[in-house]
Amino acid sequence: MSNSPIIYWFRNDLRLNDNTAFLKAVETARPIIPVFIIDDLWYDSINSSGFSRTGQKRKQFLAESLLDLKKSLNRLGNTLHIFKGDTVSVINELRKIIRAEKIMAQREFTWEEIEIEKKISAHGSLDLIWGSMLYQPDQIDFPTEKSPFYFTRFKNKVTEQPFIPSPLPTVKNIPAPADLVWPETLPFFNPGQFIQQRKETLFEGGESKGRKRMNEYITAGGPLHYSETRNNLEGENFSSKLGPWLANGSLSPRMFFAELMILKENNPEKAENINPLIQQLIWRDYFRYLFLRYGKKLFTVKGLRKTEPGMHNDLETFERWRKGKTGEPLIDSLMHELEETGFMSNRGRMLVSSYLCKDLKVNWQWGAAWFESALTDYDVCSNYGNWAYQSGRGTDSRVNRRFNLKTQAKKFDPKGEYVSKWL
Repeated sequence: MSNSPIIYWFRNDLRLNDNTAFLKAVETARPIIPVFIIDDLWYDSINSSGFSRTGQKRKQFLAESLLDLKKSLNRLGNTLHIFKGDTVSVINELRKIIRAEKIMAQREFTWEEIEIEKKISAHGSLDLIWGSMLYQPDQIDFPTEKSPFYFTRFKNKVTEQPFIPSPLPTVKNIPAPADLVWPETLPFFNPGQFIQQRKETLFEGGESKGRKRMNEYITAGGPLHYSETRNNLEGENFSSKLGPWLANGSLSPRMFFAELMILKENNPEKAENINPLIQQLIWRDYFRYLFLRYGKKLFTVKGLRKTEPGMHNDLETFERWRKGKTGEPLIDSLMHELEETGFMSNRGRMLVSSYLCKDLKVNWQWGAAWFESALTDYDVCSNYGNWAYQSGRGTDSRVNRRFNLKTQAKKFDPKGEYVSKWL
């Protein structure tokens, strides 16, 4: 049996614990060369609306996550090799230098990532393993092309499965190749270049910080009142705020799920409060299955609908929305918070997306693109899936649903404290 090194290509799975693909690589008992590539496609490019696809806050969170992962690997006798450039070119160059027979990675769901996978596979072996979900496609009894269109049916179908998600064994030993020498021509990158001084924030990247935040949230009893606070605009532990770590894989959704199930078992009287939070994790799966079923359609202006959207490429109106200058106090406050912090509540995201598409009638894709740039917790499937849903281009059965902003403000900001803070 060959003992040639395996290149493990980290993607949106920046952790060592409960990482199915990485564990499979370690189980081969071959030397592992962990790599991460900061692809210019996402981290250097400007989108059609004129702003960076990845804003500073998410770049910094990524850099912190990579440095934390590198420390964890160092403690186990290995390290993380970080490059910047075109992923396919870098992987092909590494394959030649190392003479690696195999590359292993977590499988992704959307078309840009899939195209990269295809190009890498064309040059040699690429083993892709499902990850980042509670219910993986290889653990369910229906094909992805028949995944239910509506969420409730999807939720019922997956929760009927006999599979019960549970965290995997912890990786304890990661063999590294001896005497590895890299040529100077490789595009090494120091992620510290993405890090700037900033105000104190809850969102510091890395697996250790993600697990710390999860434990703090659970210890504080946040899940026990989630159903009561989930629609708040802000507040201490009104939501888990675990999105950034879940998005880049610094935290396993299966691990969070397991903790919630234990909490529910120990507090049966609070099950109705905890269940909506568990349901949010199932929503993550749902959007991934939608992309596996419909592919690139979810990135088109029609989305999953046959009719024209009735929205326009109105740049002036879009810019007023983006900069929080619409004249609607609640909308403007939410947009100011997003730009300053990289975060917005779930209720807030519903309101600003619906307002852009259904009140201002601006192309929903522009809003999704701004969220991609501005959010620290940007996740391609959840972001575009939710934007399609709120704009009537996705799977909402009530495609013309609209929010009354005065009613929403009265209900969720009755004293005007949120608006006063952010306007």
